[in-house]
Amino acid sequence: MDTRVGGTTSSAHVPPGELPLSRILEEALSEASSGPVTVGQLAERMEERGFGLLIILLSLVTLIPVLPPGSAAGVGLLYVVGALQMAAGRRRPWLPRRLSEYRLSGRAAERLRTRGVSVLQRVERFSRPRWTPLSDEALLRASSVVVLLMGVVLFLPLPFLNTLPGLSMLAVGIGLMNRDGVFLLVGTGLAGVVLALVGFGVEALRAFVRWALSWRP
Repeated sequence: MDTRVGGTTSSAHVPPGELPLSRILEEALSEASSGPVTVGQLAERMEERGFGLLIILLSLVTLIPVLPPGSAAGVGLLYVVGALQMAAGRRRPWLPRRLSEYRLSGRAAERLRTRGVSVLQRVERFSRPRWTPLSDEALLRASSVVVLLMGVVLFLPLPFLNTLPGLSMLAVGIGLMNRDGVFLLVGTGLAGVVLALVGFGVEALRAFVRWALSWRP
């Protein structure tokens, strides 16, 4: 039988992978009334879903068409680090101790509960658990390949090639966050387009180099 927490229905008996992330965040923040909530505690409640949230936040940065020099490579490095953690089977993203122990103020927790939960609920109108026969661990490891490849792409010195990887990672992040196979397939398909463009760009560069060398005396 469900219990009530902070005026909402607690879903303690619902499998974590099937529980909307907005509900997880709302219940975690409702506990703030009994004491301060740390970033580490929120990450622990989100478990594997925290990887999806992290990927979404990073993807929003790369959706800017023209980034400051080095920004895309920095995000790519974070993607690679996250992908390695996912492939290793970590249940949640590793956070530095200082960040993990950071305490949210009562005002910040209340804003997250009123605004952050509302944003997640709007996302969940379009995304929900579906088409995901794999376990959470298998889903993370399969997705880690796509995240790793997009991280490597962001290292490449190819102009204007950060928006498409950003869209791919946004879809993958939402798919992981809500265990939504449709968004995961869309994100993987976009990643395939990105890799095709990279291959075309590399081949065009090689052809240009060969042409330039052919004119050498």
